[in-house]
Amino acid sequence: MNLRQLEYFVAIVEAESFTRAAEALGVAQPALGQQIRKLEEEHDVRLLRRHSRGVEATEAGRLLLDHARRILPQVDAATAALRDFAVRPHGRINLGLTTTMSGILAGPLIRRAAEEMPGIQLCPVEEMSSVLMEWVAEERLQMALAFNVANVAGLRWEPVLQESLFFVESSGKGKADGGTITLAEVAEHPLVVPASPHSIRSLIEERATEAGIRLNVVYEVHAVSMVRDLVGQSMAATVMPYSAVEEGVRAGRLIAKKIVAPEVTRDLFFIHPERRSLSKAELALRAVLLDMLAQEMPQRDWRPIVDRQASIAALERRSRPLGKAWFSA
Repeated sequence: MNLRQLEYFVAIVEAESFTRAAEALGVAQPALGQQIRKLEEEHDVRLLRRHSRGVEATEAGRLLLDHARRILPQVDAATAALRDFAVRPHGRINLGLTTTMSGILAGPLIRRAAEEMPGIQLCPVEEMSSVLMEWVAEERLQMALAFNVANVAGLRWEPVLQESLFFVESSGKGKADGGTITLAEVAEHPLVVPASPHSIRSLIEERATEAGIRLNVVYEVHAVSMVRDLVGQSMAATVMPYSAVEEGVRAGRLIAKKIVAPEVTRDLFFIHPERRSLSKAELALRAVLLDMLAQEMPQRDWRPIVDRQASIAALERRSRPLGKAWFSA
C-alpha cells in the first residue's frame, strides 16, 4: 500500500466514478483501475462495488476510507511542517501566561520577539492556569506557561521552575518585615484567597489538609488585583508568590514572610498539545521564554526543578488524567 493508491481510492469513492476521479486527478482511467486492482490483490479483499450508477465502497472499502482520510491530511501536515523548517520562523502564536508571569514576561517578551523573530506574530493571553491548560488541550492556544493545578489529558508537560509561596499582610498589621512563618501560624489569620480552581488556592488547601490544619478563609475573589486590594486595606492577609506582591513590599505597604513547616511551593510548566510537535516558530519562542526565565531566576524566589520526574509524579496524583510527560534535550 502506498500514498498514491490511497489518494486514488479516496478520489474514486468520493466521485462515485472511475471516470470522474480520473479527470479530477489528471490520470488515465486504466492506470487508476490498475492501482485499485493491485491494492485489492495485495490485501485479498474487495474494496469497490460497481453498479449502474457508478461505484461504491464495500464494507472493507469503507474501513480503508476511514483510515485514508486520516492518513492523507497527516502526510500533508508533515510535509508542510518540514517545509516550515526551511524558512525563518513565522506565523501567529497564541501564548498563554498566568497573571504573575504576564506581569513579568509579557512586555519584554513582545519586544524581544519583535527584535529576534520578526516573522512571528505573538499574541499573549492572560488567564488562570486551569483555564490555560484547557485552552492548550483544545488547541485554542499553541503553548502556555502554567502552574500545577490538576491534570488535563492531551498535554505535554515540561517542568521549568519552582516558586515558593509567601504569607502577605498589610504593613499596618505586621509585627516584623520579612522572615518566615509556619503554615499553622498562617491559619491563625483571616485570609483572602483566589477562588477555586486557582493554583494557589488548590496548593494551600492541599498542604493544610496534609498537615491537619484548618485555614481561616474569610474572602474568596476571582482576581489577584482584588486580593492585593483587600490585603492593602488590612481586611485580611493572603498567600501569594513574592513576585506578585514585590512592588507593594518594596514600597513598604506590604509585608511578605516565607511559609515554612511545611514549605508551600508550586511548579511552573511549559505545556503544548500532545497530539503534535512544536513548529519551528514555536521552538524558537520556547527557547526565548526559557532563556528569559533563567535570567529572572536569580532576582526572584525561583529555583530550577532538579527532579523533573518527581514534579511530573506530583502532577499525576491529581484528579484528571495527565498528558504525556515531555522533557527537552
